Amino acid sequence: MGTSLEIFFVGKFFRIPNYQRDYAWVTNNVDDLLEDIIEAIETKTSHYVGTFILSKTDAPNVYNVVDGQQRLTTLVMLFNIAIKELGTPTDLIIYRDKFIRSQRDNSWRLELLNSNRTFFYEMLEGKALSSRTKSQALLIEAYNHIEIRIADLKTDNSAIAAQLLEAIQQLEVMEFIESDDGKAIRMFQTVNDRGKPLSNVEKAKSLLIYYSNRFLSGKLDESINEQFGKIFQSFSEIKTIGELHAIDTISQKRFSEDSVMRYHFLAYAEDMNDFNATENYVLDTYLKSTLKSLREDFSKLESFIQDYVSNLALFFECFVNILRRVPKNCKYYKLFPILDLSARLYPLAIRLETRGLLEFKLTQHKGLTLFDLIEMADVRVYKVRGTDPRSDMSSLAKDAKTLSPDNIASRLVSFIDNFMNDGEFARRLNLSIYPNVALRYIFTEYGESLRGTDYPIDELLEQNKTTPTIEHVFSQEQTFTFPNFGFGSIEDYHDNVHTLGNLTLLEKSINSQCRNKTPAQKVADNLYGKSIFEDAKRISAHVLNRGGPFVKGDVARRTKKIADFCMERWRL
Repeated sequence: MGTSLEIFFVGKFFRIPNYQRDYAWVTNNVDDLLEDIIEAIETKTSHYVGTFILSKTDAPNVYNVVDGQQRLTTLVMLFNIAIKELGTPTDLIIYRDKFIRSQRDNSWRLELLNSNRTFFYEMLEGKALSSRTKSQALLIEAYNHIEIRIADLKTDNSAIAAQLLEAIQQLEVMEFIESDDGKAIRMFQTVNDRGKPLSNVEKAKSLLIYYSNRFLSGKLDESINEQFGKIFQSFSEIKTIGELHAIDTISQKRFSEDSVMRYHFLAYAEDMNDFNATENYVLDTYLKSTLKSLREDFSKLESFIQDYVSNLALFFECFVNILRRVPKNCKYYKLFPILDLSARLYPLAIRLETRGLLEFKLTQHKGLTLFDLIEMADVRVYKVRGTDPRSDMSSLAKDAKTLSPDNIASRLVSFIDNFMNDGEFARRLNLSIYPNVALRYIFTEYGESLRGTDYPIDELLEQNKTTPTIEHVFSQEQTFTFPNFGFGSIEDYHDNVHTLGNLTLLEKSINSQCRNKTPAQKVADNLYGKSIFEDAKRISAHVLNRGGPFVKGDVARRTKKIADFCMERWRL
């Protein structure tokens, strides 16, 4: 049931059971609690500080703390310091009896674990201590930090300091009391979603509801709940499509709704240009600070919450719209499961989709779409060169909220030219390029050019089932002596073995049969001939038609031919 902290403490003695971990809060956690209390004073409201799950013990009025020990320990330290620094002599007696140590039987209200038990009591009594464990060091650090914060309040804001003790007492908590530890632990698992920590998106929803409820009389509660319902539904579909079609970025375990909220931040927050922003940064630094800065202006607060929540929901929805095309549209299938479009480009691509501009055709760029330019940026800059210009792309993603399509295109072209111009692209295509994450995509596109038609979606799906791999025509480790097949030395061999002309796309099962065989043996065994991939079949046909072996000169000619194709296919 919900109650005030003052009532929560009445008649109780708390014990941290042995199965709990030691004190682990750092000063940032302490600051969050203090900021909540100060905000409650400034806004003349109470503040909810969480749930405590307790279990009864054999001793009367003594409870094990199953959940909430970090907060409870910190609150006791806060009470102890506030009583000494801010209370009157009468307060010192009354408050210490309530929250620190009972006068009736001289029992401490909170008993910590093992060696921390006596250490904690001595710290509360003001003794100079040296820590022997990490937990004790954190206790001292938190206690000293609270002392400094309260001393500073007394000096700089005496009005708030005078209300601090009363505000702490009126903090709101939720308590659950079970008859034994087992039931209490089960309650803990239920309340905490079976031990799974809340995502930042879930925390953001709660934070936004809080501001709506506290400062806007709950005006936006319903719409926030509705929009976040859509967000969670959208993410479920995003994850499902990513896993079903093996989109590497999305199918990874670490990819979560927090990842998408971060992409949104990179394409939304015009006033914050931290392109290195982490998922936690979006919630803890951006959203919390923005809401706090607007709480005195209800109109601006309402406007921001409405815009942020609706834009975030739209962003998730448009991400889903893009991914829904993957199993139906060849271009999208090739860009996501095959190329695995760089996550750095997601914010820009999704932002363009929210504006209906992703497939906008550009008359000044050979009829290419903005998505075509994004593809070109990925192939040339992020994949072939392998660089990551975060600042430039983040800036463009933010600006794409309002820029015209032509201006976005100009920025993309400048980005590509700056980080991978045509000359540098051509140079790298003619060097050793294996292993490069663009190779499967390059050879898929090259295979289409050889056959003269695009692969239909059904054929792409069928190809993917074979787990395509990059095959070395001449194996990575030489299997013959030199000179031979046009190679004069081992050094000459190594200079050519990883170039485009010595690579092709092949099914994994066939690739494993090719191990350490010469090109002639592979052709003789019909390994390339039975492949479903166009380039491998062409190599086999060329060798058979010529009646002679595949040699170094063929590698050089293929390298030039494939590099020329790439230059034409992804030319600025």
